[in-house]
Amino acid sequence: MNKPALSVVIPVYNAGKFLMTSIGSIIDQTFQDWEMICVNDGSTDESKLILEWFARNDSRIRVVHQQNAGLVCALNRGHEMVLAQLICRMDADDIAMPTRLAHQFEFMSKNPNHVAVSGSILEMDIDSEPLGVQSLARDHDTIVQRLLRRKTGLFHPASIMRSDALRRVGGYRPEYQWIEDHDLWLRLSEVGQLGNTDEIVLCYRQHAASGSWQKSNRQRELTTLLLKETHARMGIACEDSSLATPPARSDAGPGKWARKAIRGGYPQTAIKHLRLLWKEKGLTWYTLRMFAEVAMRLPAAVRTNRRNAKTVQVPTLSRWNTHSPTFSA
Repeated sequence: MNKPALSVVIPVYNAGKFLMTSIGSIIDQTFQDWEMICVNDGSTDESKLILEWFARNDSRIRVVHQQNAGLVCALNRGHEMVLAQLICRMDADDIAMPTRLAHQFEFMSKNPNHVAVSGSILEMDIDSEPLGVQSLARDHDTIVQRLLRRKTGLFHPASIMRSDALRRVGGYRPEYQWIEDHDLWLRLSEVGQLGNTDEIVLCYRQHAASGSWQKSNRQRELTTLLLKETHARMGIACEDSSLATPPARSDAGPGKWARKAIRGGYPQTAIKHLRLLWKEKGLTWYTLRMFAEVAMRLPAAVRTNRRNAKTVQVPTLSRWNTHSPTFSA
């Protein structure tokens, strides 16, 4: 069996609503020399049926089912199965841009000292409507400093890694589940270079049910423990500001998505979420503040949207835009 150039690893837990477009966005890539490993972590929805349908219809897709054991276990199991030297991470509710694999394969081929790299992301809401573009620092030293200050270094589901480097550092550690990527980047930074590119490689779904919102308090606690351990391992002094617990994140929901969308240059998405906010909360000080901010930023957002109309949008994926395939008995 010939080894593929890339292995795409997707952990899946009750993601049936999004799986068709997520996996479909990989099938539609301009770069086709890949395999996909999907680890179904005890889903109770139709995820299992959808995954098995894809595996029957595309020999590059392998599926493994396990009892629910958590994200770290699912990731490590998927990574143990890869055949390629390069691993692309992907979440089951996200959408890859059409040239993602081509861009990331080319980058890693030209930069052998890099052990992990991610790209820019286009955030989208639960309906796959755009919220705005997010980019990160590109150079290794700045990325490491950000990580040591509790900030994002690489976008995890938009990343590509070398499988030998991942094995060298021991994969993901279960004691740091919910910040498993932050822990991994710090350990990988000790064996090679980290990087980011400006290319938008992924549409990243924001919704209140995602782990990053549900487990934010636990994430802050674990990050403090991780930074203490990392500074001790690296033999560097730890600034008190790095260990100070940051304030809690504001609640996810239509107000936050309206703000993201208007700042990102997507006025139609912002207005949609303002309507949802009004329906949910009615006349409150917070509602009025969000309406005022959207109104103030609207002219600039319209101009930005005109520039982005053709270049910064969520892929249509019309042939995959269905809740589920028709399953045979």
